[in-house]
Amino acid sequence: MAMDDNNLVHRSFFFGPKEKRALRNQLPSSLGPCSTFEVLMACVWKCHTMAFSIDPDEVVRFSCLINIRGKHGFDLPLGYYGNAFVYPASITKAGMLYTYPLEYGIRLLKKANAEMSKEYMKSVADLMVIKGQPLFVQPGNYIVSDLTRVGFGDVDFGLGKKANYGGVARALSIISLCIQFKNRKGEEGNVIPICLPPLVMERFEQELMRMTKEVEPNRLITSML
Repeated sequence: MAMDDNNLVHRSFFFGPKEKRALRNQLPSSLGPCSTFEVLMACVWKCHTMAFSIDPDEVVRFSCLINIRGKHGFDLPLGYYGNAFVYPASITKAGMLYTYPLEYGIRLLKKANAEMSKEYMKSVADLMVIKGQPLFVQPGNYIVSDLTRVGFGDVDFGLGKKANYGGVARALSIISLCIQFKNRKGEEGNVIPICLPPLVMERFEQELMRMTKEVEPNRLITSML
């Protein structure tokens, strides 16, 4: 999965009401409530893995940057302005993502998020003090930062509120972002910018189109004979 940063294609994908509805229609009621972020990330992770045609037995990871500022139970020292985030990983074999439905990826994301406790954060901090800050695993890893609540669109430097905000300029090779966005039709949704090699991007777009395509409900046709 090594990528040449000089040979990447950048695309931004919009997930509006139609795309989100198509994804949620694939989920069983037994799964329980899911956040929009969980649904979108499970979809993108699955498409991303399939686009690279990774060997089914190879281990893949999805890491989500989680900021603990303002979260209940995570009290930072007064005046602390340093980093306060971790990126817990969901891990599975590529073949499992290929075979199982969208629900499988969502359950993995929920499990990783549930394990992020105060004790986990302290453990990460202690490890970094003892062994130094480790680099995140790159092969088979996909990282996404949730910026949906940052409020870039509401920033006002004294010139009035923005006319429109298109998000950050671009993603990185293995790091994407999830941003709030309103399209030209006035639809509220999310944009996820992604950088991939050209052929991989083509496969990604095909898989994403397949997953977000709304299925027409079966209509019962009654014979008049």
